[in-house]
Amino acid sequence: MSEAPAGERKFIHVDMDSFFVSVELLDAPWLRERPVAVGGSAAERGVISTASYRAREFGVKSGMATATAQRLCPELVLLPVRFERYEAVTAKLDAIFRRYTCKVEFLSLDEATLDVSGQPHCKGSATYMARQIRAAIEQELQLTASAGIAPLKYLAKIASEVNKPNGQFVITPDQVLVFLSTLDIRKIPGVGPKTWAVLERLGCRVCGDVCADKIPPLLRHLGVHGFYVWERCQGKEEHEEKTTDLRSVGVEHTLPADCHDLSACAEQLDTLMAELRRRLEDLGEDIHIVRNQVKLKFADFAIASTEAPALGLQPKVVHGLCSGLWNSKRQGRAVRLVGVSVKIRRKEADRLQLELPW
Repeated sequence: MSEAPAGERKFIHVDMDSFFVSVELLDAPWLRERPVAVGGSAAERGVISTASYRAREFGVKSGMATATAQRLCPELVLLPVRFERYEAVTAKLDAIFRRYTCKVEFLSLDEATLDVSGQPHCKGSATYMARQIRAAIEQELQLTASAGIAPLKYLAKIASEVNKPNGQFVITPDQVLVFLSTLDIRKIPGVGPKTWAVLERLGCRVCGDVCADKIPPLLRHLGVHGFYVWERCQGKEEHEEKTTDLRSVGVEHTLPADCHDLSACAEQLDTLMAELRRRLEDLGEDIHIVRNQVKLKFADFAIASTEAPALGLQPKVVHGLCSGLWNSKRQGRAVRLVGVSVKIRRKEADRLQLELPW
């Protein structure tokens, strides 16, 4: 089934503002004026998961080594990660989202894309739906969220970053090409450092630079991925699998010492899979695992991940993915973090298709 024209599709991407820290501050409001971060301790080679906006003023950011963050901000208040607490709040977010659509795709605990195409709420206005959703989050959860609204899923995610924190940005169908014309091409999903290096050599720094004449060299240097980049720069989005409620659930662990041994990483994967199974059991029986994913973070903080279709959390698949990453991406570097996750979905609900105004 071909996808509907862009003008008939409406997506809202909701991104919670400094989610882990904001949830912690609900339990510790006296810390609101302090620079606060959630993450592992420096003594255990931990990293920052989320930093408050006050802490970001000192240069503290997600993914940074905790030791580095504490050097940048000696007064930083470091709180431990409490996934169970965040997952409970995410469940409440999910309930709010479902007042507007059954098509909810969680990218992580703190962000989700809602397909509101054809929904009757707010007379079909995705802009007003986003405002109501953000207001409900603030009123019911005492948290703030930013939102992006667009006729393409990847553009809605990009738009959600424009007016953070606690704001929203709309890209209507007739504004798509204008918005893309000056957009830094590095904001396109899938454009990492290697792809960016190729694009820069070809004179492509903003999406508007990627014209039809660039397709041959893009295919020559990047293969099929080059066409994908061109497509996104033109405001096109290929058809995606028709699943609802697609979300990722995972666990990861920073190793106490850098690891140069694949078997040691494999042992860590077994421990992580046991923990992941416990989390999946808590989600109930009405879920279907569709993919397994493994992530490795190296000593230089570079991250590599890979995934494969699976009909459950399958150790053979997970270990095969890890081995593939180890052989293809490690390049002699030590591993400092190992992660394993699954992508899950619930039973597909009926889809409502109505023609309503943007």
